[in-house]
Amino acid sequence: MLPLSLVSQFKDQCVLIAGDTHIDREVYGDVHRLAPEGPVPVLQITSKRAIPGGAANVARNISRLGGQAALYGFFEGDEASREILGELRAEGVQVLSAPPTAPFRLPERRRFFASNHQLIQILQRPVIDHYADSLPPLGEFTARLPSKPRTVVVYDQGYGFVTRALLDSVEALARNQGLKVVIDAHPEHVGRYPRADLFTFNAREIAAAAAQFGEADCNLERAGQRVAERLGSNVLVTRGSQGMTLFPTSGTPQTIPADPVPLADRAGAGDSVTAVLALGLSAGADLKSAAALANKAAATVVSKPGIAYLNPEELLNLFHPQISSLLRESVEVKQRLITEQLPEIERVVRAIIQTYRDHKTVYAFGNGGSAADANHFITELVGRFRIERKGLPAFSFSTNEILMTSIANDYGYESTFTRQVDTFVKPGDLVAAFSTSGKSENVVRAIRMAKEKGATTVGFTGSSAGSFPGLCDLCIQVPSDNTPRIQESHLVVVHIICELLEKELALTDPVEAPRAPVRPSGQDPHGSTSQE
Repeated sequence: MLPLSLVSQFKDQCVLIAGDTHIDREVYGDVHRLAPEGPVPVLQITSKRAIPGGAANVARNISRLGGQAALYGFFEGDEASREILGELRAEGVQVLSAPPTAPFRLPERRRFFASNHQLIQILQRPVIDHYADSLPPLGEFTARLPSKPRTVVVYDQGYGFVTRALLDSVEALARNQGLKVVIDAHPEHVGRYPRADLFTFNAREIAAAAAQFGEADCNLERAGQRVAERLGSNVLVTRGSQGMTLFPTSGTPQTIPADPVPLADRAGAGDSVTAVLALGLSAGADLKSAAALANKAAATVVSKPGIAYLNPEELLNLFHPQISSLLRESVEVKQRLITEQLPEIERVVRAIIQTYRDHKTVYAFGNGGSAADANHFITELVGRFRIERKGLPAFSFSTNEILMTSIANDYGYESTFTRQVDTFVKPGDLVAAFSTSGKSENVVRAIRMAKEKGATTVGFTGSSAGSFPGLCDLCIQVPSDNTPRIQESHLVVVHIICELLEKELALTDPVEAPRAPVRPSGQDPHGSTSQE
């Protein structure tokens, strides 16, 4: 199921959430000094906020994604809890809240931040266990809901709300009403869970759960398979920057890679994953589609500081975090080009200028994407870059597929460029070889031959080019081993060379190339200059 159609169905889904709830209290401030008593940062508080945590946060995520959330639980009677309860109800979350029958305080997690960086986290666990027994039966709660749930989420953090009685009640409700069951599981409780449509664990939890079943010290794949077998259910393991792995009850494990995004805060990401999984399964998505969407949701949430939430628009714009990350990665490589390759780029520019002042020719070649970069370079020289001028003598050895295949067939592919170098290149010419790896045999042989023939040799390559830079008189080595980043950096350098070359040679007045004239509709253009 496509994300667009899946997310559009979230608004029709009702999800019941039962499990441990806690209060997240976030404190933000600035640190300007250390305490005089010791090397401890002194936090000057600027703001605070109280946020529903655990099962309540899953409910809030579901509501903000357009679903209908029903939360089975209660809050204590202090001001922050009443405020959170009011916020949940204001957002349309149906909450069954009842006062505890014994002295009780909800678990609290306090997190302190300076400049959006977490300094410390403090967790206060509940003072009593099994407090779910003080609530009315689950069946009575669901009978009062305006919409029938399609999925029930059991959220177990080990704080005492998820009792055996609650699990029995969930199992009976699912059986009688045909509900799907998602259990955000606690590894110490795997022996008492009923079957479910999906169990979720993180990497640490799945290892601990496998140990409960007698599989200690095994790798993640074995642990996931073992737990899935013993639970008789599908298991999803979240793995942070490594994505997720789905262990179906039948079939092989399926890994869903994580999108590379800048990490701001992992807190709350698991709750967003659980919410999207529940809504996706309610809408009829298969497990892999629901998990893939949840994986994208996690990437969006962890890129935001503090406990963050998703909206449906962000789920539809699934590639925004990845696009942003790739653009930043590209910018970082180019920033390193400035600091590490600036002198070499200038030397290449000067060498090409001298080549043309000596009335010589520039040649270029490469394989695949590097051939495209070489061809682009030659096109800018023979045609123009920004200034109207005469063409510059330049030739690409990568353009003639008939010649290339003929040489490859008769002499071997490693000779595709050497044959041409031997035929055309003269002393004083300049030969530019594009190779992201620096290890292509036909490129290496050709650059050696060009040097032997008295040409100036220029290499365009990446950081893992081995001995290739040493074969060239000059070499622009992009500080990356990522092929796309290398190739796009080569193109940037080509444009820089062409712009500086045109200005320095002053082949004509520095007037911008005119735009192609606008022709009447239906008239065929002839002889126009291509502008890319």
